Amino acid sequence: MNEKHMGKRLRARITVSSAERYKEKPLFRAIVRKLEEHRIFGATVIRGVGGFGSKARFHTDKLLSLMTNLPVIIEFVDYGERIRDLLPEFDPMISKGMITVEEVEVIFYRQPSKRKSR
Repeated sequence: MNEKHMGKRLRARITVSSAERYKEKPLFRAIVRKLEEHRIFGATVIRGVGGFGSKARFHTDKLLSLMTNLPVIIEFVDYGERIRDLLPEFDPMISKGMITVEEVEVIFYRQPSKRKSR
């Protein structure tokens, strides 16, 4: 039987362009690497099929724009203090993008740990 856990956490969403780079690599990969380094519970990367930013030019996944400038969302959930402590580390990485943070009620499941009895 799986264990069920519930509680309040923060969810952060970082939205950037798939064309953005950080140290010559895709920015979204650098962000995920940072989340791994900080041992955030988990992250999901979502590639959008279209979107627009402050210049209101809609980009879609049609043939010509498939490889450039589509939205990428990196979403992650963790304890509030862990997320708030981490967010300033993205300041030098993101030149164009947006971060949203909201409190969420989470229900997550995991397999019980198998402890050896002595």
